[in-house]
Amino acid sequence: MDILTLELLDVTVFQALLELRSLLAEQPGAALRILGEDEMLRINVAGFLEKQGRVARLVQQGPQWELLVAAGAVPASLPASAPPAPAPPAIPPVLLLRSAFAPGDRALGRRLLLETLSHLDSGTPWMGLAHQAVELLEDPLAVAAFEALQARGIPVRVSVASLAHACTGAGTGDGTGAGGFELMADAVWQKLLARGGVTVL
Repeated sequence: MDILTLELLDVTVFQALLELRSLLAEQPGAALRILGEDEMLRINVAGFLEKQGRVARLVQQGPQWELLVAAGAVPASLPASAPPAPAPPAIPPVLLLRSAFAPGDRALGRRLLLETLSHLDSGTPWMGLAHQAVELLEDPLAVAAFEALQARGIPVRVSVASLAHACTGAGTGDGTGAGGFELMADAVWQKLLARGGVTVL
């Protein structure tokens, strides 16, 4: 391996250390021959090299000094195609398939279900109603809970097939969604449900 020569003449300690640092960054592990005259400069350069784990041998030649630095190990670097850090897990949407927690008292089950909705994370992409859950559109307390979700930035969507089957007539034909909520094609939630990509309540 070639020996790199660095002349540190007529420079300040600060300038010398900057030049040395730059050289070590460009040529890590290279053998070095450092020339200088100022004794304070030599002490600082030798101290810097020692902190970098590089051993320097001093050779005095009259007023000049010479530091011979043996080749060192090249620090391992990350591969160019290092995989990116994993992204934080996304919050899945929430799907209601019933109008109350069951079995047990139905009134209690409905109250507990609606209370659970108030604890949904604000990052939830949407909350959907399908199957028996569309019955909740006839409950003013449930509708108020859904409106509170939308106010927090969580869209409420209603299954088209479930709404048609329930024959409530709410929001049909006007394109705005049941009770003012967005209508959702059933394939959307069905695909997510099939691969475990939705939280079912």
